[in-house]
Amino acid sequence: MTDNDDLKTASPELEKLSQNREADKAHEQAQIDASQLAMTALGGGFRIAIEMLVALGVGMGAGFGLDILLGTTPWIMVVGIFVGFAAGMRNAIRSAEKMNARQFGNTEK
Repeated sequence: MTDNDDLKTASPELEKLSQNREADKAHEQAQIDASQLAMTALGGGFRIAIEMLVALGVGMGAGFGLDILLGTTPWIMVVGIFVGFAAGMRNAIRSAEKMNARQFGNTEK
């Protein structure tokens, strides 16, 4: 009879502990998800920055090479920098749209 009474009084306590454990698990999973989302965003930001730098470098390099070949020292390189910047912006916008669509489940583009 004593064991049965102990089980009756322990049952609400066990239920409360079980609920607390489930709440802790849910909280830990939410923290992991937030951390993964932050790392994904950080990686996307670095990707966009690198794409911009590469596009500027290619535009400037191509312009510099053409300047040396044609003897028009700074002018084609300046145009190449602007073309590289425009290409970099285009790539950055496209990458940002893809990351946004992936995050929110949009598959229009």
